[in-house]
Amino acid sequence: MAKYCKKIWKAIIGLGFAACGTSKILGASIQEKRFSEMNWSKTNMRLVGALEVTGASMLLCKKTTKLGALIMLASTACLFSASLKHKRKQELALDSVGIFAALSLLRCKKN
Repeated sequence: MAKYCKKIWKAIIGLGFAACGTSKILGASIQEKRFSEMNWSKTNMRLVGALEVTGASMLLCKKTTKLGALIMLASTACLFSASLKHKRKQELALDSVGIFAALSLLRCKKN
């Protein structure tokens, strides 16, 4: 049973990061507003989105799960530090959930 729970958890995290990354790549208005308020360019927004989608897609293969989780952790940590710098409490909460989700994948003994 635990084996299936890990797979479901990994799929949920992957879909969440893929959705967030896709919205950044496509330039959703809410993402553009967030990044412009943090003085980040559209290129930076798309780069973070590409990293999130890349990390999420790497969760599909057992051998690249840890690397994908590290990539997602790094992209979310960048956003977390920028949100912390600009004192944006709502984004801090969302980014911390992303950090804990990526860390939970790194802590799994077998994916």
